[in-house]
Amino acid sequence: MYHALVNGVNLHYDRLGSGEPLILIHGLGERKEGWKFQHTFAEHFDLIIPDLRGFGKSKCPEGKEITINAFARDVVALLDHLGIKEAHICGLSMGGIISQEIYKIRPKIVKSFILASSVSYVPKWLKRVMILLNDKRYKNMTLEQYKPKATLSCLHNHSEEMVQKVMPLWSEHLDGFYPAWKACLKIDYRETLKEISVPTLVIACQKDKILPTYCQKQMHKLIPNSRIYMIKRAGHVGKVEKVEEFNRIAMDFLLEVKSAKLAG
Repeated sequence: MYHALVNGVNLHYDRLGSGEPLILIHGLGERKEGWKFQHTFAEHFDLIIPDLRGFGKSKCPEGKEITINAFARDVVALLDHLGIKEAHICGLSMGGIISQEIYKIRPKIVKSFILASSVSYVPKWLKRVMILLNDKRYKNMTLEQYKPKATLSCLHNHSEEMVQKVMPLWSEHLDGFYPAWKACLKIDYRETLKEISVPTLVIACQKDKILPTYCQKQMHKLIPNSRIYMIKRAGHVGKVEKVEEFNRIAMDFLLEVKSAKLAG
C-alpha cells in the first residue's frame, strides 16, 4: 500500500502491475479492497486503486469537504502526483459518478471509461424521497448496522458463501458515508455524458435494486458511441457476484481499446 498527500488529504492507494494506467474507483461505503477480485487486471495494466477521502485508510481531515467534486479532484491530483497524463478509468456505483466528474473537470486525462452499476442523474423528486426515507437513519447508522444490510441489498445471490465474500469489502468505518451519500443525490451529468468522446463501456446488472438498469440504459443512450453490457442474475456488485463475467467483459473492452490505439 502506498500513500500520497493530495489536496491536503493523505490518500492511500494500491498499485499493481505495469503497462497503461488503469484506475479503479470504489463505490459508496467501500474501500480499495472492494476491487480485490479485479487484481488480475494488473497482468495487463498499471493498476491504481485508491481509498477515497473518508473511506478505508484515507482519513478526511477536519474542515475538508466530502463532495463528488472533491473525490474527483483527489483522483486527478493522485494521477498528477504519479506523473500520469492519461488513464483508463473504471468506476462502480459512486465510483462511476466520480468518473463522470473527472471527465467534466479534466477530460484529457481519460483514455476510456467503464461505468458499472452507476447513474448520471437523480431527479429532484427522488432526492426528496430518499432524504425523507433515509436521512436520519443514515446519519446515525453504525457500522454493525450498515455492513449486513448493505451486503444483502447489493446482492441477488444471498447464499452464505456470497455474503461472506462481500462483507469484508466494506470500509472499516463510516466517516465519509453520510456526506458522500448526500453528495450522490445532487448529481446531474446528462449534458456531460453527451460530450464524452472516449471509448465507453456501461455495465448494468439485471437484478440491481440499488441503481436499476434503466439508470445505465439512460447513460448508454446519452454517451456517443458507447456500448452496454448486461450481467444477468446479479445485483449491484456484479464485480463480486459474477467475478469471471465482469472481469472478462471489462478486460476484453480494455484490451480492444488498447489494441485500437496501437493500430492507430
